[in-house]
Formats: sequence, C-alpha cells, structure tokens
Amino acid sequence: MEIGKGERILLPMAWLLLVPGGMALLWQFGPDIDDWIAFAIMAGAAFVTGLFPLEFRNIAVSFQQWLLFAIFLRFGAAAEVLVSQLIVLATVFFSKSVLPPVHRFMINSLIFFCSSVMAAGVFFLSGGVTGSTSVSHVAGYGLLYMVTYLATNHLCLLTDSKWSGRPYNLRSRETLWDAASLLVTYPFGIAAYFLELTYGPGGLVPILIPFFIALLFAARYNTSESVNRRLESASKIGYELAGRLNSEELIRLFIHRIRQVKEADAVYLIESSEGRFLATNAWEEDKLTNNPRHLLITDSNRSGFDRLRAAVFGTAAEWKRALPFRLPEGIESVMVAPLSEENQLTGFVVAGSYRRHLFDREDCQIFDLLCTHFTVSLEKARYFETAASYSERCPLTGLRNYGWLERELERRVSNVNGGVLSRLSLIILDIDHFKRLNDTYGHQSGNDILISLAAILEKNTEGKGQVARFGGEEFVILLPGWRKEEAVEFAETLRKYIEHSIFEIRPDLGAERQKEFVGITASFSVASVPEDTDDPMDLLRNADRALYVGGKQSGRNKVGVYGR
Repeated sequence: MEIGKGERILLPMAWLLLVPGGMALLWQFGPDIDDWIAFAIMAGAAFVTGLFPLEFRNIAVSFQQWLLFAIFLRFGAAAEVLVSQLIVLATVFFSKSVLPPVHRFMINSLIFFCSSVMAAGVFFLSGGVTGSTSVSHVAGYGLLYMVTYLATNHLCLLTDSKWSGRPYNLRSRETLWDAASLLVTYPFGIAAYFLELTYGPGGLVPILIPFFIALLFAARYNTSESVNRRLESASKIGYELAGRLNSEELIRLFIHRIRQVKEADAVYLIESSEGRFLATNAWEEDKLTNNPRHLLITDSNRSGFDRLRAAVFGTAAEWKRALPFRLPEGIESVMVAPLSEENQLTGFVVAGSYRRHLFDREDCQIFDLLCTHFTVSLEKARYFETAASYSERCPLTGLRNYGWLERELERRVSNVNGGVLSRLSLIILDIDHFKRLNDTYGHQSGNDILISLAAILEKNTEGKGQVARFGGEEFVILLPGWRKEEAVEFAETLRKYIEHSIFEIRPDLGAERQKEFVGITASFSVASVPEDTDDPMDLLRNADRALYVGGKQSGRNKVGVYGR
C-alpha cells in the first residue's frame, strides 16, 4: 500500500513529539521498580507471549495483555509502557505487512502508547492506585483500566483508518475477539499480580508454567486446524477448477483463487513453449492480463528452470539469488511451484507479495497441491476443447460446420431478439458450376478449390464475422451488428476478390497430374435480422432463396439481396 506524502512527514513528527518525551515523563514522575527480578520475569513472559499470537479462523489474537496489566498494577504506567513498546518493536520485525517496518513500528508504537496512557489516566483519575492489596479495589479499577485500554486501542485504529485509508472495521469479528480476550487477560492479570505481591517472583511460577503449557497446546492445535482449513480450502478450489472445461476461464479462475488464498500482489503462469519458458498469463498492476510485462526471464537455456522445485522465499534478496527470472520491483515474498504432465516439466506458477515473509512452508505445500489440481484440470479442459473443435469443424476445410452454425445462429438471433445485439446479417455464397469443375478436373481438384476458398474467406472475415461451411460448395458468413447494406457491400467485395483470384489444382483425371491454375466465380445472397425475420431458420431460408433468385437465376456471379 502506498503511503501518502503527508503521512510520511506527520507520522514521524507525531511519534517523536509524543512517545520518547511521554516515556521520559512517565519514568520521571512514576514509581521506581522495586523488584527487578519480578519485573524481568513478567516482562520476559509478556515478550514471549506477544511474539506468538494464536489464530482463530484467520483472526490473530495475542494474550500478552494479561502480563502487561499485571506489570501496570505492580510497577506503574512507565514500566508497562516500556514493555509494550519493546513488544511492538519485536513483533513489527517478525510479522508480515505491506508497510515498511519503521513506518509500521511508529504507527503501532503510537497506538499502544496512547492506549497505555489513556487507560492509566482513567485508572488514576477515577481513584485507582497501583500496589493495592484490596481485591475489590484491584478488580474494580483494573476492569476499568482494561476496558479503557481496549476501547482506546480500537479508536486509534479507526482514526488511523480514516486518516490513511488503511482498511479497518470497528464492527468486525476482530473487535469481538479482542473483547472476548478480556475473559482471559483480566482474571489472569489479577491472579499474577496478587501471586507476585504475596509470594514474590517465585509466586509467578504456578501461573506462568500452566499458561505457557496451555499456550503451547493451543498453538499446536491451532497449527493443525490451520493446516486442515487450508487442505479443505484447497480441496474446494480443486473441485471448482475441475468443473471448468474452458482453458481460458480455468486459468483466470486459478489465478484469482491463488490471489485470494494468500492475498498475493502478483501471480504469474509460466508455460513451456518450443523449449523456452514464457509468462503467458498474470495478475499484475491490479488486473488480469495475457501479456505480462513485469516478469523477465533471465535463463534462456532452461537449466535454471529444470533445477527449480516448489519453494518459498521470504525476501527479495533470497529469490533474486535462486530464481531464473525477475519479478516486479518491490516484490519481497515469493512462492513458486512447478507444473508437470506425465513427468515432463510444462511450466511454473509464481505468487509474489510486497510483504516480507508472507508465505510459510505449509503455504508452499498447499500451493503445490493446488498446482497439481490446476495441471490436471487444464489438461482435461484442453482435451475437451480439442475434441469439441473436431466435432464442430469441417475436416476438409477446417471451418466451422453446420452443427456449429445452427447453434451459433440460434444464439445470435436470440441476442438480437433480447436486445443484447442490435442486428445480424448473414451471407451465403455458392461456387458457380462446381459440378463442372469436378467433372473436368476430378473431385480432388474440387477439394483443393474448397480448401483454398475457405482460406480466402477466413482471412477476409477475420475481425468482422464468423465463417462456416454450409455443405457441399456452399459457405455461410455471420456478421453480428452489421446492417444489411454493409453486408451487401462486403459480399460484393468478396465476389470480386474471388472472381480475380487464381486457384492452383493438380487434376487427377489426366495421366501426368501436372499443376494447373483455374479461376472460379461465386454467387452470393444477403438476409438480415430483424429486417427480414426474427427466426434463425427463416433467416437461412430467406438467404437461400435470395441466392437462387437474385444470384443463380440472374446469371450467377452476382449478389442477391432478400426483399429486393
């Protein structure tokens, strides 16, 4: 996330003005620490707890507040602020964020400092005192302290969101989990305070040992649950991918799902083509593209790719040493996994993030599993497309066949009737005297002419419409969005082009089969929707009638127009 110029200037100024001076004042006017051993034990335990938050349904919850609360009750606000600032410093450099570490430290330092000072101020102004031996006094004013701390923390987060535009929702599950954590931090904090106050530093042992054992078991359970959730998510994505039979749609879906799983800032599909690796599809610059511009292949001889395996890199320095390509500037964390088919390396999928250490070993395993699902689904989709292509194409000319034409015509006319498409024009053309060509030169020569004419039609209709073989020597051209007058002009242009073209054949009726060149002509007809009909079969019949009335019966090599 880009940081605004105002924030880059004002945030350091605010931090320098409030935090160092505020901490100095707290130490100057606050009570001295009378038991450094107890303070060190409590501070160390808080520090360790802060470094290992637990995740509940993708929400991180940290429980160091119970020890910070006990430190405040025992040693005052200055001691609590010092420990909380040290925890912020450590967690910033060990956690993952798109923000620069120093900038993030200043934000969190300010938030925690304001929360500590506000909670302490409310505590003291309402009559609370530190070091009290009264259970009711500590419980009552301590609850006020904890609630104020929580409320101030979230108000600071809300203020930061309004100022910087960073996402935050006060009415969220994160807020509810923070509030629920008081059920642990509040009673544990009071218990730790009285145990230390009564029995000294050794009194902390009965509560710290079971707490950390419980934290360890919770962390292990949390890790297991996290892996199970990731596997479940990967399984759902695998089923979703398997249901796609269009390769382009499948690739788009896969890239989107990879982005969503770990909030990647860039995703690249690298495929092998003629012995080289090329980036063919990507999510970069916040959009999908089939022409990636920011991935540069640096190893052109495959050796770097052949050695590459599924891996995770936490920093730019790591992946730049290991990968045979370069990613967009600023990418830190990278996750890469190979694609293979029948033990042959066919490509790679690469996910990158501007945050450092975003991906871990478990992420890589799930990523590799997803890539396997993707490879199988892509192979199936491309096989299906190939089979579908054969089933709807003329084997001689390679053009679409009548079955495809029937379905496409139905769809296009429905679009016009439904208002999705403004109009549709259709051209039929028929080779003049084709039977005479076959009788004179042989059927193979007729096939040669059909193949050459199909290539001419495909070339001239590219970007304009769709061409299909209607049957025999007849062809159909669909022109979505074209007016009838425009289609008539286009048909006339094609008629003249064919009339002046030379076709190469090798007659199979002669003994030597010498190469010859012949010329042909074709008759055309045009009909349109909605001018002439709103029914797909009637459109074909109208064009067919115009072909024979306005084209063949009028002398051939002409363009007939239905309704004229």
